[in-house]
Amino acid sequence: MEKMVISIIAAALLGLGAWNLNQTFNLSIEIESIKGKIETVEKNMKQVRNMIVKNKKKDKKKKDN
Repeated sequence: MEKMVISIIAAALLGLGAWNLNQTFNLSIEIESIKGKIETVEKNMKQVRNMIVKNKKKDKKKKDN
């Protein structure tokens, strides 16, 4: 009887450990995906800033002329 209880507890712990490992792996994949999206947004923001600066310079040149 004791061996059966110990086996059940061991099986439950192994199952929980496997589930926890799976969840951790899924979270790491999701985090990498989010990091990629953040990099894309930062790159786009940099491009927009550069366009704004260029437009301001063009506008200033037009006003000076």
